[in-house]
Amino acid sequence: MSSPRPVRHRVFHDPGYFSSYLDKLETKSKKYKKYWTVLRGNELFFQMTSRDPTYIEKLSLENFVSVENDNSHNNTQQYFFILKLKTGETKFEAYSSEAREQWKGYIHTVAKLEIPKLDFLPGQICSLQEVLDEEMKRLPKPTSSPPPLPPTRSRPPTPELEQSVYDDVENQQLSCFYNVSRVEAEAMLEKNVEFGNMLMRPNTDNKNFSITTRQEFNNKSVIKHYRISCVDNGYVIEIDDGILCNSKQDVINLFVQQTKGVLKPLEIPKDYEMNLSYVQEDAESGELIHRNLHTLNLSPAKTTIEPGIPKESPPAQSKTQQLATPSQSSTLPALSRAVNAELNLKLMQRRAAMYD
Repeated sequence: MSSPRPVRHRVFHDPGYFSSYLDKLETKSKKYKKYWTVLRGNELFFQMTSRDPTYIEKLSLENFVSVENDNSHNNTQQYFFILKLKTGETKFEAYSSEAREQWKGYIHTVAKLEIPKLDFLPGQICSLQEVLDEEMKRLPKPTSSPPPLPPTRSRPPTPELEQSVYDDVENQQLSCFYNVSRVEAEAMLEKNVEFGNMLMRPNTDNKNFSITTRQEFNNKSVIKHYRISCVDNGYVIEIDDGILCNSKQDVINLFVQQTKGVLKPLEIPKDYEMNLSYVQEDAESGELIHRNLHTLNLSPAKTTIEPGIPKESPPAQSKTQQLATPSQSSTLPALSRAVNAELNLKLMQRRAAMYD
């Protein structure tokens, strides 16, 4: 059941010019979130940590307008700046005044292909010049006479180069997802040890999710709970610096893969009935009625019928009377009248043979 670690986005191909941690203002939550940010080519890539070989979001500088300080905050100990594009604005917070100025310089250099007039040291200006030279080499050289495009009718539609890998079909319910509380989850895992030791459930805020696991160690139960936060582009497992997964199924796969199959999703078989029930034909209307065990109101002692001679000797009767009077215990209410009559006849014949 194990599967490889969920892939976020493709690996990088363009060279990295500058990188550091930045706090980015999220569009939906309106809160700043910390990302390891890398300027690669003319795009900003956002990662959870500096060790990640993949990114979770990127921002193109193709429609660059300007990058400038954000003076709307009164706190002078915070270093905010705004990246303005033709398509909108994105606000950032750097962790020092020097880092903010460097970000402004590198972004301007790559987007405008010129070194900005900022208060930089000679070594910093040399670094910007190297980035500018590298970016000029990376960009395709313009041709003097570009080839004509084919007619609009025969031109095929441009395919989507990259689709979001965070598309999660929410209406596909996980087999190990149960709408239970924390206490109920612990009880389910304890009761169904043979079917798995891990399940996913809603969190107490009804917005995020939790993973509950149970293991036996030194004859003691070890129960753990993990918080799974829903974000704009997937699900984050709140451990270490956070692990982003594309879907809830990828969250489960990650737990299984990282524990080498020690943790197994709780999947209770649904092809077995949990309660005894039967279908009975109504004697008057002939309608078939589905009955559950709790409607029978029978004790176990009364439901067992021992074949053979009764423990107490029956009163003296002739064989003809014994054949003519069927035992009440031979009546089977769960069967149809025709089958009942046939079984009663066979039972009387068997008893007659025993008394012969």
